[in-house]
Amino acid sequence: MSNANVDDEIFTLRQLKWKTNLSRNIEKFSEIINDEKVFNKYFGEQYVDKLTQKSKELLRNIIKLGLIYTVLMLSLFASQNISNSEFEVFGFGFKNLGNYKEFLLFLAAVISPISAILVAYQKYINALIKECIKKLIPDDNIRKFYTHIYIDEYSDGLINIDPIPSNSLHGFSVFMMVSFVLVLIFLFLTLLAGSFLIQINVIYDVATKPSSSHYINLFVIIFSITSILFSWIVSIIQLPMPEIDRSNYYKLSKIKDEDPEKYQDIMIKLGKESSKKEERSSLISHTIIYTITFSAIAIRWYPDSLINLSYFLEYAMPGAFIVIFSAYIILKYIRKQGLSWLFRKYPNSTDERLQIYSRMEKIFLLIKIVIPIFMSTAYAFYALSH
Repeated sequence: MSNANVDDEIFTLRQLKWKTNLSRNIEKFSEIINDEKVFNKYFGEQYVDKLTQKSKELLRNIIKLGLIYTVLMLSLFASQNISNSEFEVFGFGFKNLGNYKEFLLFLAAVISPISAILVAYQKYINALIKECIKKLIPDDNIRKFYTHIYIDEYSDGLINIDPIPSNSLHGFSVFMMVSFVLVLIFLFLTLLAGSFLIQINVIYDVATKPSSSHYINLFVIIFSITSILFSWIVSIIQLPMPEIDRSNYYKLSKIKDEDPEKYQDIMIKLGKESSKKEERSSLISHTIIYTITFSAIAIRWYPDSLINLSYFLEYAMPGAFIVIFSAYIILKYIRKQGLSWLFRKYPNSTDERLQIYSRMEKIFLLIKIVIPIFMSTAYAFYALSH
């Protein structure tokens, strides 16, 4: 059976179908513009041009808000040093920042959710543009270059993994591309952890050393925490969410009886796909667990470490890399050894093996949570106690 035929059936045979809200909306939009008369009357290139202008305007606003947010966070960072609450940026001086900590934090808390919503909306607009371009330019090769008229695809200028048919990538090229991806993942995860830790540090400073009345300070703290949670929720709901296909077992059972070879190909493909999703979810979950655990320990047992943000981040950021990737490697090894034992112990596909596999998956999930918590706790106590 060809790989193409297997790929065609993979999505319909998943028990859990992971879809983003964006992909659902784009599917509906794709159905609408599939009608040539509707597309030519209401959409077309004019529609793409207007969406492109809106996308660029959104990007400008996002950049402006990002710069303002950065200045506010720098101001709050400077305000933590009571002896010198003044600093200069491009010749502009800022004085007595400690007297306006609540106001600065409130502004930052207002900007954060607005930026998150604008980023999500820009992604939606860009997706609509791409879908229209797909309709206008059916050829993949032509569309790849034509799209740059409307959308900035910065990664296309950095990586090209499709050499001409007569050539293949050199080992050094593969090494550089893998290194680029790994560094990019590390940069993203550390920035994610770092931004969260900075926000927690600033909120703690404002809560413990207020410059306004009790009720104003309390309002700003609650509003800021709510704003952070809202921004994170906005980011999370953009990730793929699972949908359960309850007809999956029946379909697979029917294929197993009618075509065992096809069944094996599909199961292997589904297994590889599940493994990739597991790796991505592990990195994200480890990042969240580390940031929450480290922050909680610092606040509860080492509150003095939060006074100096640079000192706090000096120990927090290396730990993000150490814990996230160490836990990932350990869990991957445990899972590999566990599955190897299972298939050695139960070589044949039986109900007993299925039951044990189900139990092992629950154990793996527990280990996936416990190990990063343990490593984050151990590292936090070690780093903050020195």
